[in-house]
Amino acid sequence: METNGTGDWYSVVDALDELKISRRTLYHRINKGELQSKKDGKFRYIWIDDTVDLGNNIYTDTTETQNNNLLEELRSQVAYWKNQVEQKDKDLREQSMRHDATIFRILEQNQNLLESARSKPFWKFW
Repeated sequence: METNGTGDWYSVVDALDELKISRRTLYHRINKGELQSKKDGKFRYIWIDDTVDLGNNIYTDTTETQNNNLLEELRSQVAYWKNQVEQKDKDLREQSMRHDATIFRILEQNQNLLESARSKPFWKFW
């Protein structure tokens, strides 16, 4: 296996400490080809040299970047929920109109029944 620069092979645990990343991230970077690794028996070793990004200088302005990303995500969520509320409000108005129309028809039918019952005396009802 070819290695670039001057460095050393580290065990997985030592590489995690050196790179200050999680095990999942380490294996993800190995699978993407960002890190070189080799297996010796049941042990895996990771090549770390001066060309490997230790992640120390990548995020110099994380708070502002994170705040901007968070703000953008929150704006997106607000727009989504605003759209949801508008849709539910529209559905509720439509349902209310259907409900009112149904109640009106029931009342009209009851009124018609009362009027037809008044035209006959109660003893002629049967």
